[in-house]
Amino acid sequence: MSQTDHHGHPLLHLNSPVTPSNNIREQCIPCCAPLIETTMLLRFQQLACFFLFAVMSQVSTPAHAAHNADTRQKVPATPIKLLLQESLDIHGRQLPIDRDLEVILQYFERESGIQFERQLLPWNRAQLMAQNGEGIIFGISKSPERLLLYHYSIPVVAEKIWAITYGDPRPNFQSVEDLRGKTVSIGRGFSHGMDFEKAKNVIFNVQEDPASSPARFKKLMNKRSDIMLWPIRQLHRSQQVEAYLRDQLIPSFNDPELTGKTFYVSARPVFYDTTHFAAANGKFEAEIVKLNSVIRKGIANGKLPKVLARFY
Repeated sequence: MSQTDHHGHPLLHLNSPVTPSNNIREQCIPCCAPLIETTMLLRFQQLACFFLFAVMSQVSTPAHAAHNADTRQKVPATPIKLLLQESLDIHGRQLPIDRDLEVILQYFERESGIQFERQLLPWNRAQLMAQNGEGIIFGISKSPERLLLYHYSIPVVAEKIWAITYGDPRPNFQSVEDLRGKTVSIGRGFSHGMDFEKAKNVIFNVQEDPASSPARFKKLMNKRSDIMLWPIRQLHRSQQVEAYLRDQLIPSFNDPELTGKTFYVSARPVFYDTTHFAAANGKFEAEIVKLNSVIRKGIANGKLPKVLARFY
C-alpha cells in the first residue's frame, strides 16, 4: 500500500527512481517548440546573408564594371620610344622637334592610345636602335635590306623626290636616266624608295651628307656634289618647289653664305617614295596594327591629310 502524508498526498521515497511521466514530456515539448523554431530561423537567416554577400562580392553590376573599365583606362600607358631623325643648325647643334611634326605625333597618340617617348637621333643610330627592338621608328622608307629587318605600317605619306642643282646652265632632268654618271648627295642613312635603291651606285654615285640642311646646300653650292635629292610632299610643280626653296626654306637657315642664292629643281620628281612607322620583326606588332587603323581611319575621314599638310 502506498503511503500518504497528512494531507493525503502520496509520499516519494528517497531511494525511488525519479522518471518523468509521459504527460510531463508531452507538456514540455509543445512549450519549447516556438523557441527552437525561432533559433533555427535566425541561424538560417545568418547563413543566407553570408552566402548572398559572398556571391555579390564576386559579381559586378554594370555600373561597377563600367567604373572598373574607366579606372583601367585612366592607368597611364607605358611610353614607347619613338625614334626620329634629328636636324642640326648651322653650328651643328641639335634642333628641337618641329612644331608641326609634334602636332602629327600628338594626333597618332590621341587616336591610337599609344604614348610615345620621343628621341631625336642621328638617323643611322635611330635605325640601329629600331633593329635592336628598342622602339618604333618613324619617317622611314623601304629598301630591300630594310624589308628583311623591319615590319612596316601602311604608308603615312607619299613623297616626291626632286633633284636640286646650283649654278647655270639650268639642267633639264626628266628621269633617273638623266642622273647617269652624276654624284648625288642624300641625307646620311637615308633611302628614297625601291627605285632609288636599284639605281644608286649603278646609274649614279651616292654621297651621304650630315643632318645639317644648310651644310648640304653649301656642299652643293661649292660643287662637291652634282645633285642633291630633296623630298617635297605637297608641291607638284618644279616652279613651286623652287619658290619654296628661295622664299621659305633657305631664308629660314639665317645663313649669310646662302642668302640670295638660287637653286634649280628638276622638271619633275626623279623618284617617288613612301614613309612609314616600322619596328624590328617580331617587336611592337600590336602597336603597328593600332597605327595602321589610325592611318586608315584618318584617310577615310580626311583628318590625317589635314594634320600632315603643314609639315609635309
